[in-house]
Amino acid sequence: MSGSRRQASFPSHRKRHRRAAPLVEALEGRSLLSVAGTGTPFLATVPILTTSPGANPAGSGAPAGLSPAQVRQAYGFNAIRLGGGIVGDGTGQTIAIVDAFNQPNIKSDLHAFDQQFGLPDPPSFQVVAQDGSQNLPANASKGDWGYEISLDVEWAHALAPGAKILLVEAASASDDLNTAVQWAAAQPGVSVVSMSWGSPEYYGENLDDSIYTTPAGHNGVTFLAATGDTGSPGDYPATSPNVLAVGGTQFAASLDAQGDYATETGWNSGGGGVSPYELQPGYQKGVVTQSATNRATPDVSMDSGTGVAVYDSYDASWDWIDVGGTSLATPCWGALIAIADQGLAARGQGTLGNQAAMTGLYALDQKAGSISFHDITTGSNGLPAGPGYDLVTGIGTPQAAAIAAGLSGNIPAPTAIGPTGVLSAAPAFQWSAVAGATAYHLVAYD
Repeated sequence: MSGSRRQASFPSHRKRHRRAAPLVEALEGRSLLSVAGTGTPFLATVPILTTSPGANPAGSGAPAGLSPAQVRQAYGFNAIRLGGGIVGDGTGQTIAIVDAFNQPNIKSDLHAFDQQFGLPDPPSFQVVAQDGSQNLPANASKGDWGYEISLDVEWAHALAPGAKILLVEAASASDDLNTAVQWAAAQPGVSVVSMSWGSPEYYGENLDDSIYTTPAGHNGVTFLAATGDTGSPGDYPATSPNVLAVGGTQFAASLDAQGDYATETGWNSGGGGVSPYELQPGYQKGVVTQSATNRATPDVSMDSGTGVAVYDSYDASWDWIDVGGTSLATPCWGALIAIADQGLAARGQGTLGNQAAMTGLYALDQKAGSISFHDITTGSNGLPAGPGYDLVTGIGTPQAAAIAAGLSGNIPAPTAIGPTGVLSAAPAFQWSAVAGATAYHLVAYD
């Protein structure tokens, strides 16, 4: 990022910490439990935002919040089968997570999380500084970025347990974050970069959009960013047309022990709106009715207001905390994109990349009879949710098996569809009915 182009903006990670369920009702809307934190701003004229006093989450010695099994069931991750009957778990892909500062216990915390929920440890988990070295940044302040790191790493892994995880820790919560993003995206095998942070939009932000593009000669990289936890409008870089913007929902009814899906509503704190600075990308044309000229966010959404279990021995003496926010939704969507990339790799094709992923998702949503998304029609973040695209939940929350199959051109064995060539960075999309299939699937052609 160039500080000279920013007049009043700073990156701040967005996350929401919640008490265990028994304590929620006494505190009404749970907004009292939110924590919005930031690191040092990079312009002296920018006001410093600090962690809200008295807003630390409660926790316990046992998991509080939804489990991986419940979330996997609710969104259908446990039903993903790719070509040849391959289980969709992100195998062969690398998810890069970019955060600021160091969570010194993250490796042991992830292992404890995995043991609790019967998950395998990732095939590879690397923690590096923004330049790829082991000269890690200073430890995060307690109750700040450490929570974010634990949430991002554990839940990207929970939904794509076969993927490698690369955690890149920036030295500060300012321009260093984008230095870390660029280094992460250039690493061999990285196909997803998850960014659970952002800043208010600023004049000239479009000049920074090129940061979020696949490096030359690299396999396709999809960049995802949280829209923020302060309601409308959304945050940058989620507002970049090169980034998959992830908003928030909340389960309107409690999930049962298995995680069976009931209904969702738009989360009242999820970011979203129409950008005053970014033009509408081609994949939104004809879909977004709220603006015919400018970029709208979010693109997609996922649970944010109903918290999940996170293990964090660094920040919390009780170890287990219940955390939500669009910071949760973003790595979860990153896991789904990695699974779609796994399906493409199984067919000898390249990974999606940002434009292909977003074009494909909007095309899946627009297909008549689509079963790829839950259309969330209720709720408000200051703007109303409603049928079709809205500025609270985008095109909706995932029905993961259909999305993974549609984006990768895979359907369960023995039927296979699509070409065998390498997927281009910006493919055309064409719908094709497949004999024996129960739905239409998206096929990407060179």
